[in-house]
Amino acid sequence: MSVSVIDATSTGSTGTVMVSGNMPTFNAVMSTTQTISNGTFTKINFDTKNWDTNSNYNTSTYRFTPTVAGYYQVNCSIDGGASSGQVRVISNIYKNGSQYRVGQNTNTASGGSFSGVCSALVYMNGTTDYIECWGYIGASTCIVSPSPATWFEAVLVRAA
Repeated sequence: MSVSVIDATSTGSTGTVMVSGNMPTFNAVMSTTQTISNGTFTKINFDTKNWDTNSNYNTSTYRFTPTVAGYYQVNCSIDGGASSGQVRVISNIYKNGSQYRVGQNTNTASGGSFSGVCSALVYMNGTTDYIECWGYIGASTCIVSPSPATWFEAVLVRAA
């Protein structure tokens, strides 16, 4: 039985195949609760990395700046809540400081904790492009909790 091995430099008629090598990916979470202003878009402080294969995520600026150009699957989720009233939770993917994609969850019940999730395929140039996760909570008390429902991650899907 023969086995073919494809490395990161192999190409075919449909483009480059990456199965090993430099494939940037990261996953970050929060270590503490973050209070944000009611009805204001705020950058979320994902200050703890679960992994960062290419050291492209900064836990001080809360940014992912990949050094490999390509298409990245980006996902973020925030778990926000309020003690009473309707809660509107929005998670956003920001690219280069501007809103790029929006996901949201509105609850009509009174109070509680609710998650907003956002997901997008984002082209990054590998030099100056960066992404961040921003959140918005419309409620009387606005907190983002460091829970299993609060995370930020990206993975290279295809190099450019």
